[in-house]
Amino acid sequence: MDIMLQIQVIKAALDGTVQVSVYDYTDCVREIEFTTQRYDSPGKLTFSCVEEDGIGIPEGSLIELSVAGKNIFKGYVFTAELNRGGETSYTAYDQLRYLKANASYTFENMTLGQIIQQIAADFGLVCGTLEDTGYAFPCLIKENEGCLDIIFDALSQTIIQTGRIYNFYDDSGALTLVEAKNMLTTTLIGDGSLVTDFTYKRDIDSDTYNRIKLVRANSTTGKADTYIHEDSETIKRWGLLQYYDQVDENMNDAQIDEMCKQYLQYYNRVLQTITLESLGVPGVRGGSIVPVNLGNIEELSVSRLLLAEKVTHKFEADVHTMKIEVKNFQQLGGMSIV
Repeated sequence: MDIMLQIQVIKAALDGTVQVSVYDYTDCVREIEFTTQRYDSPGKLTFSCVEEDGIGIPEGSLIELSVAGKNIFKGYVFTAELNRGGETSYTAYDQLRYLKANASYTFENMTLGQIIQQIAADFGLVCGTLEDTGYAFPCLIKENEGCLDIIFDALSQTIIQTGRIYNFYDDSGALTLVEAKNMLTTTLIGDGSLVTDFTYKRDIDSDTYNRIKLVRANSTTGKADTYIHEDSETIKRWGLLQYYDQVDENMNDAQIDEMCKQYLQYYNRVLQTITLESLGVPGVRGGSIVPVNLGNIEELSVSRLLLAEKVTHKFEADVHTMKIEVKNFQQLGGMSIV
């Protein structure tokens, strides 16, 4: 297995000069774990090693991981822990970690890609491919909120408005926005193909709603305008499960009504989740679309394309494994399931 872990250490000397040293930690690292999620979190890399002089990698050092010649992570050391046995554990995050900072913004007639570009410029972050979603926010006002929350909130609204699923992540040092259909993995995960174990769950307890109630403040009347969509059939079967939220006062009736409709379509279902444990496939990450086939699960007895919510790769000795978490087997926007 061709794995390379490089560390770039930058140190400032007393005379004000900067020294840059690059080290190859591939042979001394005991275990590497790389985790990505589709929503709300930066990519995270953890690794452990034994160093002669204790903690040897300073905070802020650049970490790069490549597998089979493909760069899969570029980030910076944020924590280091040393135990009595002399083993040091390091945690590094990609650029999304810097977007946890709070800020205030007003975006007018800007697409999600343009919003990302503006925030990234303010924080000195590098952008890569930012696809044009075709939807511009008439007016989006955010006061003292985390920049990562601002972007993912705008991402959620963009998905609702366009009916297409987009992913925002750091692609080895470049902030990236792409439609999920462009992140299709061709390797089948399932019976007789890589899977070593799985856990499957069905529930209406954690993320299921059959009534959507959205309200909009009305400064003219002084009262709130209410919009409701519900499904009487599932209310009979499951009881009333209500989702309630306040929407932007600048949204019009048609936009709010469509949002209600989209929310009901998304949440009015039995939530199905599955965790797959398998041999590792480089490049699979949170947001990837993965073909899955498992004979023990009726819904997956034929191959289906599933959207990975969270993917954890583990590299230990010469073994590469991964864990894929999938939430909700819904049909992907703009894609057919095979």
